[in-house]
Amino acid sequence: MKDNGLGTAIRLLRDRRTLSLREISQLSGVDHAYIHRLEKGEKSRPTDETLDKILRVLRADTREADIVRWLVSRPDSDPGVVEFALNDPSITIDMFSAAAGVVHRGSGRPDPATLFDRIRQIFAED
Repeated sequence: MKDNGLGTAIRLLRDRRTLSLREISQLSGVDHAYIHRLEKGEKSRPTDETLDKILRVLRADTREADIVRWLVSRPDSDPGVVEFALNDPSITIDMFSAAAGVVHRGSGRPDPATLFDRIRQIFAED
């Protein structure tokens, strides 16, 4: 199965903490194989309790946790958009959800930087 937005977010946050799958498993009480399947897109609907345990160990701030929670109901969001948003603290959950929810016509998607520039312009106009 291909990588998805939810898996990308969890893996990125885990890498920031420099934790192995086994370490996050020991600290959270969530099976390392389940976390691995989340990261690989094989699982995509963790319970709120499981997600809370993982996010607590990953020390996700409110914005990061909001993005991950948003992704639980939309796990197939573009991993590039997710990674860009998590690496740019100026992107709010509202901006993220607008960008991640955009449907593109044709075969070309704008790169995440261009997409978020467009979203920022739209937000600035409101």
